[in-house]
Amino acid sequence: FTLLDESYNANPVSVRAAIAVLGTAPKGPEGRRIAVLGDMLELGPEGAALHAGLAEPLDKAGIDLVFCSGPLMDNLWKVLPPHRRGAWTATSAELEPLVMRALRAGDVAMVKGSRGSLMAPVVEALKRRFPPVPADEHQGVA
Repeated sequence: FTLLDESYNANPVSVRAAIAVLGTAPKGPEGRRIAVLGDMLELGPEGAALHAGLAEPLDKAGIDLVFCSGPLMDNLWKVLPPHRRGAWTATSAELEPLVMRALRAGDVAMVKGSRGSLMAPVVEALKRRFPPVPADEHQGVA
């Protein structure tokens, strides 16, 4: 699978941009586009609505599966159609094993969240379990 690491910051504009990039990322023949999203922090009283509002760009980009972590991302989770729901958990640590079990060859997964939502450890765990393959070893596999 291909991993897009966007775990270092998040706000509504950057998450929408990352979703758009994920929507154009090449995947394998049986692959899916998967968004793994942690809370966008420090958004004030509009935080819940801004999280729920990510459903539209996910749909527009054709994202196949969405994993959500954190109390604010629960607002997105609740408005996602059932076929797009991967899992929601209160913390990124709880989400990590669910994402690992879901990934398969050909998938493209993007991990995004504010630093405080602790999505970077999810990325590191994925790298440990599935060590990166140097570009010259891909040999044309999408």
